[in-house]
Amino acid sequence: MSDKPHKFFEKFLDNDLNKLSDFLTETYNKIEKQEIKGISKIDDKDYWLQSQSTSTIKWREYNVFQFYNQEIYKLYSAVRELTKEACDYYNLNYNEQQYMIQGWFNVNYTKKGKLDWHDHGPNGAPNFHGYYCVKAEPSITHYLINGKEKVDNINIDNRVILSEMTHPHAMADWNWDGPRITIAYDVIPLKDLIDNNLANEQHWFPL
Repeated sequence: MSDKPHKFFEKFLDNDLNKLSDFLTETYNKIEKQEIKGISKIDDKDYWLQSQSTSTIKWREYNVFQFYNQEIYKLYSAVRELTKEACDYYNLNYNEQQYMIQGWFNVNYTKKGKLDWHDHGPNGAPNFHGYYCVKAEPSITHYLINGKEKVDNINIDNRVILSEMTHPHAMADWNWDGPRITIAYDVIPLKDLIDNNLANEQHWFPL
């Protein structure tokens, strides 16, 4: 855990969000029907059932960055840039970390289900997590920084953010119809994947 003040690293993209939203909606339907290789039916062993988002529940069975989509490729490149920026801030050598990335997407509807308080790991930098708003405006994501300071991250469509892990966060309520769509990702050193046996082979891949 770094002793440097917490920071959100951000970048704005110029993606066609209608095109990306349509692609993710189509992909979501394929995941629900198990039409994508490796996707299984939902059962009680799955995580995040309370989200009621199939693409969230099945996050371990695909990696969003392996979908053939130009907008997602732009996001991947932006996450790499932000990770390098975060490494400079935390005095880390980006190349030495041998970063690996996994990603998934969330599709939620108001009053149906959402992600409540959770974190993505007990350790901060060099471990990072973030998300990208495809269709999440207006809404807020609550963060609890260092276990005491509550920060409201105001979601802006086409905005990429990255933060060190260990700070719990949760979706705030929103009151508009239609899907709330975000893409989320974890970025951690290869050594941590190996030492902690965090995932099956061929899920994470180099950033």
